[in-house]
Amino acid sequence: MGSGVLPAALLAGDGVVEGMLRRTGGMFGLWAPGLGRAVVVSDPALVRAVMRAPDGVMAASPAGRMREPVIGPRGLARLEGDEHREIRSIMAPVVRDRVHERLREATERLALRAAATCPRGRPFALRPLLHRALLEAVLELVAGLSPERQRAWRTPLRELLRRADSYEVTVRYALRHAGALDWWPGYHRAKEACDRLIHAEIRRRRKAGGEGDDLLGALLRARDDDDAPLPDAVVRDQVMSMIAGARTTTANGLAWVFERVVRHPEVLRRVTGESEKGEGDAYASAVTYEALRVRPPVTFFGRTVRRPFELGGRMLAPGTTVIVHLRTLHHDPALYPDPAAFRPERWLDGRPAGYGWMPFGGGAHTCLGDRLAMVQMRTFLQVFARELALSPAWPGDERVRWKAFCNVPAAGCRVIAHPR
Repeated sequence: MGSGVLPAALLAGDGVVEGMLRRTGGMFGLWAPGLGRAVVVSDPALVRAVMRAPDGVMAASPAGRMREPVIGPRGLARLEGDEHREIRSIMAPVVRDRVHERLREATERLALRAAATCPRGRPFALRPLLHRALLEAVLELVAGLSPERQRAWRTPLRELLRRADSYEVTVRYALRHAGALDWWPGYHRAKEACDRLIHAEIRRRRKAGGEGDDLLGALLRARDDDDAPLPDAVVRDQVMSMIAGARTTTANGLAWVFERVVRHPEVLRRVTGESEKGEGDAYASAVTYEALRVRPPVTFFGRTVRRPFELGGRMLAPGTTVIVHLRTLHHDPALYPDPAAFRPERWLDGRPAGYGWMPFGGGAHTCLGDRLAMVQMRTFLQVFARELALSPAWPGDERVRWKAFCNVPAAGCRVIAHPR
């Protein structure tokens, strides 16, 4: 295993990291600010071993803690062990069942509204529009807010999430022990404004007896082992976690879906035909899987070693962070022949076995909103294909831009739309 002081290795570009992983057999070591000792892996067998390690051996990575300035100290991505299992068990039936039941209809309505607001006949960036639409969706599905009640939330949430998407949060987290997070007045103003809104909604809903068949209602009705309600601070962090996740993984993933599709006219024609004929969404699903494979919206995720752990024939010491590099994993030619090609047909026979496709993470810390995100992405894709004739603003690919743990289209997914 190669090792060294490589504080910028993960920021140097996917090509650099991929080359190092190829040369070292799918695993190399580094040291980075905010993480300390780490190893980067991409071999599916190593990834599987990490994801299947029990709680006592592996914990969620410090990368999850880097999201703490937005999601809070008790957001689901920050929790471990029994507390993580307890909160997840409360949220899962709502997010994956009750919310899911009404998701398609709500998403179709929002997608139609978003398509109607697209400029016609001139280039524009689609990604900001998708961010706005999916923020509306998550506020409705998670907190039950009508469009009218959402107005007061939009500006402070956008300001806080804008800072969460910036390089600044990465640097400040790495320097947190020097007070870099404490001395950040713009962030604190935005966070306090968001917290006031969320806590006011929590108080209103508690007075109403925890009403609502949504995530907030379920959290307010939940009881711990002592039959006590969850503290308001814990409820706040779960609501903020879902809001932040919808904006990052879902909106950025959807931007990549469109960036890929408009550059492959035959794929777009087939999606359009499926949507217009009402033939289900099998092909739209395959397109979404393939776009998230070739352009995973999350750069990497990881776990932290709690007890000495053997990986790939090497013993890792407690405190070591194991980082899964998604682009290299998703471009493994042993899993995906001709891995650089955008070929949705490879997904029509189902997903690959094991741990070869992981845009939503894996194991006990798999993103709880993964199914919701997939429904939203393929619904937006079908609605836009049916309503608009889309083409790229230029024929070449948009380059990948690394932005606070996410991969985004560098130009914001610039397209040209005409009415169909």
